[in-house]
Amino acid sequence: MWQLPERLSQISDKYLPAQSLKKRLAVGMSWVTAGSLFRQISNFLAVIFVARVIGMSDFGRLAVIQSTVLMISSFGQAGIGLSTAKYIASNRVSNPQRTGRIIGFTLSFVGVVSAVIGLLVVSCSHLLAEKLLPGHNLARDFSLSSVWMMFEIISLIQFRMLAGLECFRSCATITSCQGALLPIVWVTSHYNGVTGAVLGYSAVSIMGCLIGQVMLQKECRRLGIPITYRKVWGERSILRMSTMVWLSEIAMNATNWAVGILLARRPDGLAEYAIFNAASRYQNVLAFLPTRIFHVSLPVLANLQAEGNRHGFTKALVGLGAISVLVTAAGASVLMLFPDILMSWYGKGFGTGGDVLGVIAVLCVATSVWTVASAGLWAAEQSRQMLGLDLLRGSILVLLCLTGIATTARGLAVAHLISYSTCAILLVWVLYRYLRQPRSADQATVKADL
Repeated sequence: MWQLPERLSQISDKYLPAQSLKKRLAVGMSWVTAGSLFRQISNFLAVIFVARVIGMSDFGRLAVIQSTVLMISSFGQAGIGLSTAKYIASNRVSNPQRTGRIIGFTLSFVGVVSAVIGLLVVSCSHLLAEKLLPGHNLARDFSLSSVWMMFEIISLIQFRMLAGLECFRSCATITSCQGALLPIVWVTSHYNGVTGAVLGYSAVSIMGCLIGQVMLQKECRRLGIPITYRKVWGERSILRMSTMVWLSEIAMNATNWAVGILLARRPDGLAEYAIFNAASRYQNVLAFLPTRIFHVSLPVLANLQAEGNRHGFTKALVGLGAISVLVTAAGASVLMLFPDILMSWYGKGFGTGGDVLGVIAVLCVATSVWTVASAGLWAAEQSRQMLGLDLLRGSILVLLCLTGIATTARGLAVAHLISYSTCAILLVWVLYRYLRQPRSADQATVKADL
């Protein structure tokens, strides 16, 4: 497992430009892939256990809470995670003092935002529960999930900052520790159902955040980067890129969340949403490589962009994209061969969702293209184009659902497939046009975006 990225790197030798770059990417992918794979397997096993213990209906309720937590967490980051990783990657060698100020500003900003969001969720828990799933008495669970949201936001930012520092071993340590802590969720859900699962995920989030902060401080000391919280407001300029990233994440995550809630609110919708959410867990497993490629390649591509190395930028992106699609397609073929068996692992009633898993398998390939190509567009600071594509994808998804295509779990999966496939093709085309631009035109575009 630890050597997988090096072997994949050998396959793409003709794409990746320089030996030093190949080594950086291979080492980063080795650590991040190993840690992420362990976390994904642990999370997958935890979800199967929880689903078998609490049943389909309660699993649907938990899925609504979890999707809401993830949506609000992405909202709470305000897009600062991606832009922070980019600016840290660009300054960590040339200007360690500024890098320390960027880290201090980001942690301060996110700490305040997460606290405000947590208080709002607690105060509005009854309203939130009644608006999303009226009559299901989820106010207490939503209130408890505020802790989960707060520390999840900070933990995600810590991971992005470590990726920007190219401290991929520490990233792997954090994700591995979080995976090792997930049995807590097994125990708490066994004794207290949905509420216990929420408490378990909150505990894992708190401990993961503490581990992340220790690793971040350790790596900054090793690299000679002084984290400071004094006079950090001067680094607020990174919020300009963050605004575009934030709007882009809202367009993507909010629409995914909204169409899921629309399905859950229908008659028998909780069962259908439980099936869709269970099938999507397999998508999360297959997405671990494209997602890790995104986190590893973004700082590397940002450095290449800052150096003006367009040739290296292109070769690295094409090589990593090819690896991502090939591995994802191989995994998707397994899902398509045994969909009924794989869905039945979740327990009684889930075996009927084999056709949903078949659609999800094809969706995995489209999302892998989208994920890796978006890393190239973000690293190139083409934030307006990325925002437009995210808005288009979200609009297509919502329109398909409003026309009645997503009244079942399979229909919702098909709507996701159409929206992602359409926009992934457009994303690749936009990226291709950018890479064909002369260098002078590229610099003018970057200045305009800033």
